[in-house]
Amino acid sequence: MPDPYMNQAIKILIAEDHPVVAEGYANLLKDSADFHTVGIAGTAQEVYHYLKTQKIDVLLLDLVLPNIRLHEYSQLAGYDILDFIKTNNIDVRVIVLSSHEEPSFIVKAQSKGAMGYLSKKVDRFEIREAIRRVELEKKEYIQKHLLSQIIDNTNTDGITLTQRERSILIYISEGLTSKQIADKLSLANDTIRDYREGLIKKFGAKNSVNLVKIASENGYLIQL
Repeated sequence: MPDPYMNQAIKILIAEDHPVVAEGYANLLKDSADFHTVGIAGTAQEVYHYLKTQKIDVLLLDLVLPNIRLHEYSQLAGYDILDFIKTNNIDVRVIVLSSHEEPSFIVKAQSKGAMGYLSKKVDRFEIREAIRRVELEKKEYIQKHLLSQIIDNTNTDGITLTQRERSILIYISEGLTSKQIADKLSLANDTIRDYREGLIKKFGAKNSVNLVKIASENGYLIQL
């Protein structure tokens, strides 16, 4: 007999080509009544099939998946799936679970619509928190040490800002509180605080007021 509570549970699809790793994720979730693992997809094509035929609330997505049509592993398969979701307006929250922890991978996934990004070393508590955050609160969840890498990322030409950092900087310059910025960007308050502290550190500022002054003097508040 179908479980009447199953329809209320968050429906999760795990996209991971290594069976042991995929089963590990499934085991992290199986004893939570509010989660239901719909299936495990080992290729990009299987992910597309699930997205077309079933209602998925949260997709746990590895960026590197085999493409059986091309008979190869595609570094871009996860990004292609994100593009597919956006192009087809599929109502699903995506959390990337990847061994690629470089800021460029994270920022690109965010730009393509991923609402979460976690290391494959994530524990059961954080993966559950991330799923609940993106699905129930509709807010982004980036693992703290990964977020720190993005915030601290600079190059030899000077200060480099991601689009997210630039947006937050402009809101700070407009006098918005962390809570107001969090509400506008669908992020958690503590995430905005981390960004604010990171920007203050990146610009060598003393506080938020000094941050805005330095940013303005150096042309970072020009809205294109």
